[in-house]
Amino acid sequence: MLRSVVVSSLVSVLCVYAQGTWLRSIEVLSVVPDLALVVLVYVSFRNTGPEGQLTGFVSGLAQDALSAAPLGLNALVRTLVGFTYALASGKIFADRVLLPVVLAASATLFKALAISAAALLFPDHVAAYDFLGSALWIEVAYNAVAAPFLFLGLGVLGPLLVTPRRGY
Repeated sequence: MLRSVVVSSLVSVLCVYAQGTWLRSIEVLSVVPDLALVVLVYVSFRNTGPEGQLTGFVSGLAQDALSAAPLGLNALVRTLVGFTYALASGKIFADRVLLPVVLAASATLFKALAISAAALLFPDHVAAYDFLGSALWIEVAYNAVAAPFLFLGLGVLGPLLVTPRRGY
């Protein structure tokens, strides 16, 4: 489990930094794909233990360090995403394209709902997503398109990212 958490956290943190630097060249309306979220969904969905929550917490802290969001907001949201998608592990089966698309799109919407809920509690400190604006839907589309490719690439690192399940 420790190996999975360390490797997936490193990959997620690298994605956070890539989002803030290199991926700015493909932004549309100041929106870039949230690759760290897609990595988190992959790790959470493939592991049934706390690997997803721990990876979400670490990548969320990295994102908090680079953003203007209050420290801990993204860590909390990504920990919740990791927990939620770990619950679905082993219960949903689909092809290699459709499943990543659905998981990434739904995780992006889940993230937007969680941040909007935090904005209701702390309106002066947290900016909510505009569900009728185009920025959220561009992010959903970006993540959905990137997910099958990222899942394929992460599959190569599978033994490092997935903790083997023990039979009882």
